[in-house]
This record gives sequence, C-alpha cells and structure tokens, in this order.
Amino acid sequence: MKILQCEAKHLEAAAGLFDKYRRFYGQPSDPEGARAFIAANLEARRSLIFLLVDDAGEAVAFAQLYPSQCSIAMRPFHYLSDLFVDPSARRMGHAKVLMQHLIRHFGEQAVHRLTLETATTNLAAQALYESLGYEREKVFITYHRML
Repeated sequence: MKILQCEAKHLEAAAGLFDKYRRFYGQPSDPEGARAFIAANLEARRSLIFLLVDDAGEAVAFAQLYPSQCSIAMRPFHYLSDLFVDPSARRMGHAKVLMQHLIRHFGEQAVHRLTLETATTNLAAQALYESLGYEREKVFITYHRML
C-alpha cells in the first residue's frame, strides 16, 4: 500500500471516495457534484487530499484537510474535515496507516496541530483517534450558526 497526495490525475478516485463518504453521512449520491467539489478544491488549492492506494492499485481511503492558522500559537494548523475508508477495505488498518502518515507529514512541516471532529456515535473513529494521541476537547465549546 502507498499514500499519495492527490493531484488532478487522481481526481476520479478521490471523487468516487468522496461521494461514498457523503452517502455514509446520509447525503444522496451526487457523483458529478462530488467530482466538481474535489476538482475545485484541488484547482484552488483550498484543501489537501491524501489517498491510500492498496497493493492492487485501488484507492481505498482518503483524507481531506483544510489549512488554517492558530492565532494564539501564531502557527498553521490543519483541520481534518474528511476521513473515509471504502467499506470493502475496512478493518484492515487503513485508517490508522493514513492517520499516522498525516501526523508524520505535517509534524515534519512544523504544523501546530491537526484538528478534527467526529460524530458522537462514531465510536470506532473515536477509538482510533484516541489511540493515536488525539485528545477530546475539554476546554472549548463549539457553536454553529447555520445560514
């Protein structure tokens, strides 16, 4: 297996996984919309996308991160918005391998932190993140104002 930083030539694989990810969260399938969204993010360099490719050459997992800045630390951080493993490739350690890669990759770049959120019901993801040293937020409360 190998991990690639997504480029335009990987668009179809990334878009396919992104559409499955959205369906996992209850959204209707929209392959064209997923493709357009990923293509726009890549073209504008809004996000960084990493693909995990299995030994057969198939992209079976992806992570999409958005760069930001931490004002308090005066350093960059990345928000891990999306992490998904294709159902056919689950329980094989792919998510852990991908997450470990992100920790190493961004640690080498002196990024302040990797921040993420997951559903309160996603116990498998919580166990993975905590096993990798992520800490559940205890100080700050998150608010959303839907527009």
